[in-house]
Amino acid sequence: MSLNGKVALVTGGSRGIGRAIALELAKHGVSVIVNYVRNAKEANATAADIRAFGVSAFPLRAHLGEPEKIQEMFQRIEKEFGRLDILVNNAASGVQRTALALEPKHWDWTMDINTRAPWLCAKEAAAIMPSGGHIINITSLGSHLVLPNYLAVGVSKAGLEALTRYLAVELASVGISVNAVAGGVVDTDALKHFNNREEMIGDSLKRTPAGRLVTSEDIARVVAFLCSDGAEMIRGQVLVVDGGISLQGLL
Repeated sequence: MSLNGKVALVTGGSRGIGRAIALELAKHGVSVIVNYVRNAKEANATAADIRAFGVSAFPLRAHLGEPEKIQEMFQRIEKEFGRLDILVNNAASGVQRTALALEPKHWDWTMDINTRAPWLCAKEAAAIMPSGGHIINITSLGSHLVLPNYLAVGVSKAGLEALTRYLAVELASVGISVNAVAGGVVDTDALKHFNNREEMIGDSLKRTPAGRLVTSEDIARVVAFLCSDGAEMIRGQVLVVDGGISLQGLL
């Protein structure tokens, strides 16, 4: 798998799954722009680890809930690198509440970050992918399985998967492939927002046919594959990386 010399943007790339994706791409010779919002220390640490693979790393702060910040981010990328080859829409947020407790502001926040931002990033990325490229959206099994207090995030991820399909068809004519990767339960900081975190992890471990939990690195390796020539004819698909747990019903 040769990705050597390519340039990638990983949103939310300073920690968790985003960091693992950034490092996996760097391992294959990709220079990585690490988007982050708050923690510059984490972003700089990730950038340092990326550079250890002998490629460039560029931490770039941008709040993806603000369309003008997205535009500014891509202007910086074009100025610094001249192009983009890979976009990984990994950044996500959301409010964990039931349907009846959720408020319009919670809904809007979740949709803006998880669905609108990937669309806007894809638009900007396509404009600086003159030789084609790859867009990978990171989604969730909660897009189609009902999880407690996951309404807003689940709906936003379902929208992201629909966006993946529409973009895959529209952008194919300009040489851009678009796919998504859905992970099972991955023990990252995101799980801290779930009150039943320990129960989720323990139950998932028992019920996963592969015999272990999915790791961030598992997700990252699939993302890298989707950016390779070997995945050329995979378009508009959601690749599930869950060790088989979703084959047995609800998480």
